[in-house]
Amino acid sequence: MIDSYEKIKIPDEGGRNDLVFEVNYDDTPKVQGCKILRVTYPDGSKGYLRRDYIHSMLFAISEAEQQRELIPAKIQIIRKYQTMLGITAQKNIKKGEKINVMVDIPLPSIEREIMETAKKTVTNGLARI
Repeated sequence: MIDSYEKIKIPDEGGRNDLVFEVNYDDTPKVQGCKILRVTYPDGSKGYLRRDYIHSMLFAISEAEQQRELIPAKIQIIRKYQTMLGITAQKNIKKGEKINVMVDIPLPSIEREIMETAKKTVTNGLARI
């Protein structure tokens, strides 16, 4: 993201009506961080656009691959233990009938497991031997 004042000229395909966008044009918190852009139209008048509206418009006119790039995503590695539980019924089904259920048990990440193991082995800053 741009942190300083920038002036960006967007050329008109017709060649006559170029638009000028300005970001961080003021020191106020509502403008800093490219939150509001100032647009100068060819006739010299000025308009103000919120960054959120521009993002929405770009998302709407983008292709599927471009939309995926615009969506913020966080990748998290998840470990799980998958097991089959066998349950023997005592009543209401057939007595003695076994019911098998697949169960996914989420496990902590390896890094977290190592950190917890390290905490257990260290007492008052000194490692146990």
